[in-house]
Parts: sequence; C-alpha cells; structure tokens
Amino acid sequence: MSKLSIRFSPVNGCDIPGLERWLERQAAKGLLFDMTVGPLVLFHRQEPARLRFHLEPAPGKPDWTDPELNELYEQAGWRYLGLLRRSFAVFVTEDPEAQTHTDPETWDYTLKRFFRRKLLGGVGLAILNFVLHSFFWSSRFDLFELRYFWAEALAAGFVPWTLAALGLALADISYLHGLFVLWRLHRRVKGGLPMTPAPGSRLSGALAVLSAIPLFLVAVELAFIFFTHGYFPYDLADSNFVTLTEIEGEDFRLTGDHMHNMDYISHGDTPLTPENWFFQQWGTSRVFSEGGSLNNIPHLEIQITRYLFPPVAERRVFEWQAWGGHENYMALEPVCGFDEISINRFLSPREGLPCTYLVLRRGSTVLRVEYQGEQDLTQFLPRFAEMLEQL
Repeated sequence: MSKLSIRFSPVNGCDIPGLERWLERQAAKGLLFDMTVGPLVLFHRQEPARLRFHLEPAPGKPDWTDPELNELYEQAGWRYLGLLRRSFAVFVTEDPEAQTHTDPETWDYTLKRFFRRKLLGGVGLAILNFVLHSFFWSSRFDLFELRYFWAEALAAGFVPWTLAALGLALADISYLHGLFVLWRLHRRVKGGLPMTPAPGSRLSGALAVLSAIPLFLVAVELAFIFFTHGYFPYDLADSNFVTLTEIEGEDFRLTGDHMHNMDYISHGDTPLTPENWFFQQWGTSRVFSEGGSLNNIPHLEIQITRYLFPPVAERRVFEWQAWGGHENYMALEPVCGFDEISINRFLSPREGLPCTYLVLRRGSTVLRVEYQGEQDLTQFLPRFAEMLEQL
C-alpha cells in the first residue's frame, strides 16, 4: 500500500481552527500532514495517533519559513511539519498541554491581511461570473421555454451555461462564507476570545470542492472552443448531402449568393453540446429584380442534430413538429432504417410554391428538412438515409 494519501480539505480554507481540527481527525485515522499542492492536501500514512495541530501564520519571507520560530516551537514541544498553502506553518505535538506563541497582534494583522486578499479574490470571482455568464448565455433559448423546448436548448448550449452557473453559484457561496469566517475570527481575536471552528465551515468547504467539478468541465469546453472554435466545416462535394439540384434536376439554376448557396457543410461539435450540421441552397434570385417573391423561389434547408441519448432525439422530433403544428404533421411508416418519419405539406403564404417539412429520426440523430418546391420529398428517403449513414 502506498504511504502517500491525497485529500481535498472539506473545511473552508479561512476557518483556521476548523483546519486544525480536521488535521487532528486525519491523524487519528493514520494520516499525518505532509504538504499541499494547490487545493490538494498530501498525507503520509502512519499508525493512528492522537495529536494536536497548530497553524501559525507563515512569515512573509522568500522561502516562507522562519528557523527561529520553528526552534521556539520545538522548545515548547511542537514539531514543524511544513507549509499549508503558504499561509500557515503547520506544527504538531503529542503533548496536550503544549502552549502556542501566537500573540493577538499577530493574529489581528494576519486576519486583516487575509481579509484584504479575500476581497481582491472576490473581484476576480466577480469578473469570472460576468465573463462565463456572458459567454455561455445564448439568446437561442429562453429559460421560460425550457419546459417545452429543452431538447432544443441542449443544442443551443444550455448544458455549458448551466454547469457554469452551478459551479459559480457554489464557488460564490463558499467565498461569501469565507468572508464571514474571517470576520468572525477577527471579532473573537479582538474580543480576547479563543478561536473556534465556524458553523457551516465543512459545508462551505464541500461546496468549494464540488464547484471545481462543473467549472473543470466548463474549462474543457472553453479550451475546446478557443483552440478549435468547435466548428469543423467540410466541402459539399464529398459530403454525400442531398442538394437542391438533385431534387429539382440538373438544369436547375442556383442563386449566386454564397450565403444562400452553400458549397460546404456547416459542422459543429463540442464536448458539452450535441453534434450538429447545417446546409442550405436557394434557387436563382432573378425574381428580386422582377419584383417577385421569396415564396416563388425553391430552396432547401437541412438541419441535423446528434444527441447522446435516443429519448432526447425523440423529444427533439416532438419539438420540431411544434413549429408547424403537430396536428398538421402526418406520421409515415418507418422505412430505410428510420425510427420515425413525419411530414407536413402546405402552401406558402400568397399562394407561392408548396412547402414541405420533413422530420426524420434514426436512433439519437434527428434530421429536419425544409423544402420549398414542387417535388415529393418522400421519394428521396433512401438518399436521406444514405446521407445519415456517412455522417
């Protein structure tokens, strides 16, 4: 068995007496403090022992140690173990009567210094709150609509935003409790009272540890976005996507507008959002110069979303149908390997070209086709199935 053990401190880092009691409980379990590495506390395994710990404010020296202070404590029966996050020198003793030498003036100065440092950290935490909330908040979903369109919200980035909000909320609560702990300790020192563990310190420490989990996932998402943009477009030529020319015929003329006549497939994928594809093509736009209407221009729009679980994809089909009214959709017999096929045909406003909404699901992948034109999209179901197979 390894002699090294690693723990997260479940006590708020500002609760000095609470940290001392926690170290004592670890020693009673056979874990003796060794050092800290960031938020991690390292212990050496040994025989369980009843020990007393004392945290002395670390001196502000380049190596954060004070040999004279260590010698003074050794003469009083204490043994120096190391530094706790460069804030405290850790001393231990087996003598229940051993005395400490920290005077109230030292504690008063130290606690004020910790409080100023905590306030400065609060500024950074406030900036982090603003940046993450602003970055992940998306106008593509509304919290009040999550009850009805939660699958769409997943595709719109709701998961990273939720994780960021959760992690920051936990970190904020732990931070505010830390301020309360420092204020309480300072009041007790000024009043000549002994320092005792603060109420709620273990819960606050647990919240600080828990906040690291969602914030780590958010950090991975941010790194992925910043280094890859989460966007991986590829050429239309080798994509095997169904095109408007394929539906309308080889003689069909496409618009010269590159935004509405895409020669690539828009493809996005990040660790915390579903993988998605988008493609659209429009017919020639000469009708604009002739005073025509968009209702008379054939166009094709394809949206594909791949979720992690099929039930979410089933919900997405339901939500897509809500756009055209569920009562207007007709369910077709599943063919070509699809699990669900539903179609909605109608005339566009002002009696333009017929419109078709086609929603297909295979497993956890949902394909929605919006088509304006005279052709019957059900004839292209084998091609849409082939297209999904090559994604």
